[in-house]
Amino acid sequence: MAISTLSKFTLVLLTLLSAFVFAHPRFSTEEIAQYRDLVARHTEALGRCLESPHLRELNTRMLDGYATTAVKLRKARGLDEKSGTIDRRDKGALKMWIGSPDEHKTQSPDPQDLCHFRWDEPWKEGQPERQNITAEQAGVYMRLALQVIDIATCNPVPGARVDVWHANALGEYGPEPTSFLRGCQRSSVRGTVDFDTIFPSHYPGRSTHVHVLVRPENQKKVAHVGMLYFPDDLREAIEATPEYAKNLNPVVRNADDAFAPYSASYQYDPFVQWSWLGSRPADGVLTWIAMGVNLSATVEQPPKKRRRSLFDAHLAHDGRD
Repeated sequence: MAISTLSKFTLVLLTLLSAFVFAHPRFSTEEIAQYRDLVARHTEALGRCLESPHLRELNTRMLDGYATTAVKLRKARGLDEKSGTIDRRDKGALKMWIGSPDEHKTQSPDPQDLCHFRWDEPWKEGQPERQNITAEQAGVYMRLALQVIDIATCNPVPGARVDVWHANALGEYGPEPTSFLRGCQRSSVRGTVDFDTIFPSHYPGRSTHVHVLVRPENQKKVAHVGMLYFPDDLREAIEATPEYAKNLNPVVRNADDAFAPYSASYQYDPFVQWSWLGSRPADGVLTWIAMGVNLSATVEQPPKKRRRSLFDAHLAHDGRD
């Protein structure tokens, strides 16, 4: 399937997350209601953006651009320029995901998995401005192409500082701001940033994800903190390669993650779109996603110490206070 035939524009809101839920195998009814209310309000804003003519036109241009990017990456890596396939979740799969029972979404398949949970690695001020964040880490090459959209105006956000960080093939994070798989870039006039990295792997208690933090242009405040997720079939294919096979941590599927299921709605899909760069997973993958952000929001970094809630910005600390 050619990229230009993809008609759906995936617009993802980076929902605020907290460390609170990681210590609990289930959400309370109140917490679920609070989270769904937050998602519902943002979904309404995202829906307006998705229907806007200029955003649809922009989406068409962006998809054509990703097709060109895929060809360039294949050429640069010595691969067949026409190889690779495109994958996306169809509406039926998304509907099934959203309609799955709350119990399935909020409890680990094995309660013992929670005993091995490791707190998420916090964001660290001072991550270097760089496109290639690999820092010689072994793994499957991944181009992560992001676009930042203002959900208030439905326009791209230029000049924003976008930080990303994630685990390596063994499920480990770089310990310092300048360590491996950490970096930031400024968004272009089209709101885009591209990172060259490796595909992240899983660790106890969490499904595979990339952390993202967004600051508006020339501002110190953090407007958004969140995560991007990857389809289970993509993860399974990549984690069958040698470097990832060394990761012996328990695997958590997206449906069993504490947050991933609640990041979806009928109007947007929280998983990246992707294209293999070659005939084998080891040849690399191009991933892309558009992120809806609320630029008027302010996320405390670090948050004040208080009773944890579902909406705490857990990425600022390691939960050991």
